[in-house]
Amino acid sequence: MLLKPNESRDLKKSYKRIGWFLVGVLLIDAFIAFVLYAYTPISDVLCGFIIIVITTALYLLYVWICSKLDKRKKEKLERSGKKDPFSRN
Repeated sequence: MLLKPNESRDLKKSYKRIGWFLVGVLLIDAFIAFVLYAYTPISDVLCGFIIIVITTALYLLYVWICSKLDKRKKEKLERSGKKDPFSRN
């Protein structure tokens, strides 16, 4: 099954977004893990659990922000009366 041109563009955009999110979260998680592991006397399991909770919270924030951005972009496009120049519809 082949993708339509606009679906392919949306897929590339979402891959790019999730890639930047993963890079950012990896850096944040590595810093937090280093600080928790090196400077606090908590166990490794608790440190891992804290990292998982922080990553989950950041992912939920990321999904919320992306949905708001997509919604605003769609509304702005509808208000302007112009159609997406890359779509065939």
